[in-house]
Amino acid sequence: MRLFDIVVVPPLWLFALWKLPHLKSASRRDRVLWTMWMLWAVLFTIGVPAVRTVLDAAVGMEGFAKLPVHMLGLCAMTAFVEFIREATGARRNSKAWLRWVLLGLAEAGLVTAFFASPLPEGDADLVTRTDLPQMQVYWAIFLAYIGHGVVRKIHLCWRYGRQASPGPSRTSMNLLGLASCFGLLYVVHRLVYLVAAVAGATSTAGFFATSQTLLACTLVLFLASMAYPSLAGAAKRHRLRKDRRVLRPLWELLTAVTPEVVLPLPEVLSRDHEFVRYRYVIEIRDAALAVSGHVRPEQEARVQEELTGTGLAGSALDAASEAALVLFAVESERAGAAPSAAEHPLLREGPDIDAEMAWMRRVAAAMSTPAVEAAVGRLR
Repeated sequence: MRLFDIVVVPPLWLFALWKLPHLKSASRRDRVLWTMWMLWAVLFTIGVPAVRTVLDAAVGMEGFAKLPVHMLGLCAMTAFVEFIREATGARRNSKAWLRWVLLGLAEAGLVTAFFASPLPEGDADLVTRTDLPQMQVYWAIFLAYIGHGVVRKIHLCWRYGRQASPGPSRTSMNLLGLASCFGLLYVVHRLVYLVAAVAGATSTAGFFATSQTLLACTLVLFLASMAYPSLAGAAKRHRLRKDRRVLRPLWELLTAVTPEVVLPLPEVLSRDHEFVRYRYVIEIRDAALAVSGHVRPEQEARVQEELTGTGLAGSALDAASEAALVLFAVESERAGAAPSAAEHPLLREGPDIDAEMAWMRRVAAAMSTPAVEAAVGRLR
């Protein structure tokens, strides 16, 4: 197999087969997308030299396999434009049926031009015979349809990509727009070759390698644009599960002595990692406030001074100090000691949930350090 086939064909089949089990319950948008991937998987499989040779031999016409490849390519382009319209919520109009008429005419034009061409002698590939007027018409139809589809994709990505919210959706649209630009370069490159052939040029040096490189870049970027939201979602779920595991010991420590801050959680929400992380942050903050009456201002100053003496400074000092104060407050509450000060925040508040989560992770990590354990011991 060629390098192009190794890079392109297996990912296409893997992506199409990965989506297949969920196709029955999928939305129309996802079904259209799956249709496009399956069409591409089939047409690029047919384009593999070994497969193409078998198909040509079965039909008895050298170069015949290029015809179904290009016909499926037009169908895949139509499906992809339809997917982008569904994904961006583009307005439908009463002339939408013309797209299918245009596809039918383009397919009929390819078939007519192909079979109207005289068969070359020997093993020459019919579709590469751009010196034939029929093949010039063939390529003109194919490139015009693909070029029209690519330009529409670029327009839709540019128009709606700017409106997408920052994050995976916008990144996906940007990758899709970049893939469409490579697709346009592929069309222009093919068109230049066709015009040169009509003008009488016969050299093909580097043409096929450049064409395959542009097509491979287009498809790899298409794959990346489609897979990125799923991969980003999986990475986010992994990060949320990790945050949940990190926060749970601190949450259990504080809520064990302040069970009143714990709200009942329905079973369905307990599986929502983002909601559970949010709950942990809120309840840790509330529980720390509830036990803060055991910490007097002079004790806070003492802990700061002792931990500064260990070489800590800056945010590391602040995290260690808060860890020591929380541990001391929990021990005092567990021992039944009466509060000796007014309630006040023991934990730094952040501008958003992510900032608070990051800070609580640092406080939780500092609790097991020797310096913090020693500071708590001296407060007892």
